[in-house]
Amino acid sequence: KEFGYMSVLTIYVAGSFKHKHGVRLLGRELRNMGCCMLDWTDKAVPPPGLTPAERRIWMDTDRDGGEVYAFCHNACLTADMVIYYGASGQDAGVEVGLAAGAGVPVLGIRGPLEGPGLMLHGAVSGWVDSAEEALDVVGALLAYADADWKDFEVEPNPVLRRMGEKLLERADKKI
Repeated sequence: KEFGYMSVLTIYVAGSFKHKHGVRLLGRELRNMGCCMLDWTDKAVPPPGLTPAERRIWMDTDRDGGEVYAFCHNACLTADMVIYYGASGQDAGVEVGLAAGAGVPVLGIRGPLEGPGLMLHGAVSGWVDSAEEALDVVGALLAYADADWKDFEVEPNPVLRRMGEKLLERADKKI
């Protein structure tokens, strides 16, 4: 598939470790749609035999050379799109900030009781209320890309429109 000037839509999902299973399920659906996933869930696996307290320390400090941090940092800067899986903590908020600072469009999935705050709200290009809605937005973006963005200028959905404009702007900068 062609996506703007990119051959594949590459997506990173920023989410809390507590949402690991949901992030994996969302990633599976996105892969089924033809997207390439930059998946942190395979890397964020503490060594076996740690107590719950030791696992928390490992996750919070990444004492094994910063591999998880390096992967996530790079993914946020190089993905075509980042999806924020809310409600997530400060690490996902930093990832959204990295992506937004690099011009990567961010699609936010609101947590059920989330009030994202000024900075997170502003760094996200568009918000939806569920993973299903996020999949619908990505599916529609892929359909527009397949049609060479025909009729995109009259797209009435403001979230879809902002995401598409950001993707096209980013694709133009990669030329």
